[in-house]
Amino acid sequence: MPTPTPDRIRTVAVVGHSHDGKTTLCEALLHTAGATQRMGSTEQATSLFDHEPEEQRHSMSIGLSVAHCDWDGYRVNLIDAPGFQDFAGEVVEALAVADAAVLVVAAHGIVPVGAEMAWEMIQAAGVPALIVVNRMDKENAAYEATVDALREAFSRKPIAVAVPIGAAEGFSGYVDLVDDRAHAFDDSGRATDTTAPDEMNTEIERAHAALVDAAAESDDALLEKYLEGTELTDAEVRAALHAATARGSLVPIVCASAATEKGAGMVLDSIVRYLPAPSERTHTALDAKGNEVTIACDPDGKLCAHVFKTTVDTFGKISFFKVLRGTMRGDSHPVTARLAQEERFAQLGQPNGKAILTATEVVAGDIGVVTKLAHTQTGDTLCVKDAAVLMPPLPWPSASASAAIVALTKGDEDKIMSGLARLSEEDMTFTTDRDPVTNEVLVHGLGDIHLGVALERMKRKFGVDAELHPPKIPYRETITGTARVGHKYKKQSGGSGLYGDATIEIEPLPRGGGFIWEDKIFGGSIPHQFRPSVEKGVRQTMEQGAVTGNPIVDIKVRLVDGSTHSVDGKDIAFQIAGAMAMREAVQKASPVILEPIMNVNVIVPERFTGDIMGLLNSKRGHVGGVNPIGDGRAEVNAHVPQAEMYTFPVELRAMTQGRGRYSMAFSSYEEVPAHVAQKLIESHSNEHPAAS
Repeated sequence: MPTPTPDRIRTVAVVGHSHDGKTTLCEALLHTAGATQRMGSTEQATSLFDHEPEEQRHSMSIGLSVAHCDWDGYRVNLIDAPGFQDFAGEVVEALAVADAAVLVVAAHGIVPVGAEMAWEMIQAAGVPALIVVNRMDKENAAYEATVDALREAFSRKPIAVAVPIGAAEGFSGYVDLVDDRAHAFDDSGRATDTTAPDEMNTEIERAHAALVDAAAESDDALLEKYLEGTELTDAEVRAALHAATARGSLVPIVCASAATEKGAGMVLDSIVRYLPAPSERTHTALDAKGNEVTIACDPDGKLCAHVFKTTVDTFGKISFFKVLRGTMRGDSHPVTARLAQEERFAQLGQPNGKAILTATEVVAGDIGVVTKLAHTQTGDTLCVKDAAVLMPPLPWPSASASAAIVALTKGDEDKIMSGLARLSEEDMTFTTDRDPVTNEVLVHGLGDIHLGVALERMKRKFGVDAELHPPKIPYRETITGTARVGHKYKKQSGGSGLYGDATIEIEPLPRGGGFIWEDKIFGGSIPHQFRPSVEKGVRQTMEQGAVTGNPIVDIKVRLVDGSTHSVDGKDIAFQIAGAMAMREAVQKASPVILEPIMNVNVIVPERFTGDIMGLLNSKRGHVGGVNPIGDGRAEVNAHVPQAEMYTFPVELRAMTQGRGRYSMAFSSYEEVPAHVAQKLIESHSNEHPAAS
């Protein structure tokens, strides 16, 4: 097919619940359209889309994948996105450049949690949608019950434009409700004209009437004509459905069995008929002066391309983009608008699974890839220099799982940091940092599976083997009483020795008071040049802790007395004396351990609020309130110790069937209960017997 015009392009993100057949449907669409010689299989690891080793190992999509086919004179770009919520960032990327979404739901008579989450993201992205009720060939397939569940869950917007003929093993065809024609499947899943069974007439008439009613209600002129008793033509109904779908006021529903390719042609027809072309949509961006500008899909306009995905391997970087305006050509030298930096690329092409098909140009509305960009990141805009614009930042989901990462091979620490940086570059929901207190390298993501897959990728791509473990909690030590302690340090080993003697008093400060040092010596019991040495020793103990090895905070220390030796008085001796005096003083001043408390915000369906409150209470949490937020959901606010939150993401997912979300932020430090403090002290004593 020659380079398509924008009105002849359909770019769709295929989304839904994990294992409801999204990737299989994409494979069926490609094969039905003649884009592939045989239909790929996720089970046999021959899928064009799930080509990464981690996807084949876990038997699910992990990253988005793009391929296209030509159907009835139209270019159909399919962006297959993962359904598992740990990889929701890939769905964000897919919806950012899709002109519409295809929501795949298995015909089980219910709306699964993955479909609910996908619908929320579709609504947030503001893109129209088509729903495919898949797996009609499976036992107990229930199309009508699934349609009813979809309409109940999604505000009555979904409307069936087809009804199946039969179900399970008897799924043999469908009736197109727009043109009121029946079609039967042959052995290869292709549809041919047939006659609907007589026993379906009542069902067909009812569904057809509901469809025409919905189409008429979406257009005032049609509604007036309809109310006057004039029958609407098929073309009028189809045009009204297209317009209503593009506005988002209606969502067409069709049926299919992707595994047998039954209904794949109808899905392609529906994508072309009902979903909008890129020329029907506009985008809003900011120009160099910060003013909002509208980007219209014009192939002859000044280049504007949105980079929505980046992959990194040992051979370099591949950037996926959608041209919003203008045309990307092989000799283009676009500017990354965020940095005002000109880019040069090695290859221009179009994605086809893991392959790149060489292209001379990619026009407005179409998807392309370039290799080896030096500065561009996911979310950036590639433009011509004199018309640079910035697209809004992508709405990445917040991290909900964290872990410490450690190299399994000594000496691989630098390789770990390099590998993590490259993984973060291709997955914007995977981040890493170093805890300034514990000095651990931490990784953050959307769930335990997400973090585990990141480790697998790092080993495969960069040859770094690592493991995850719970992060150390940045506890603090402080005191609740006062103490006065003197410590004399003497060492003689022939010749000049070491001598330092310091007496200090300590008292607590209010929470957040930090550290105050006072020099209260009158006279010369400790020479002036050695008093900073005592303070240095005190600060050293404050960093290392006195009872659990954690930093000491909120304390005032006064240097009140001491002595020296004319020959053996040395800087290091007074440092040691100060450090030991501080350790003894803290142990005598009723020390306590402080732990970080997190402000936790949980959003769950209202029926789970009691369970969630019980879970938070079991974690030493204090529930502050429960607030209904609409749509049958409630918000639970609580303060919970950070030490209790490591397993919370997994527990929340299990308790709410994946429907719960949460976020947390640091709130304050509070005193650890005595029984918990005792365990921390004993653990530190066992690990550091010399210090204890």
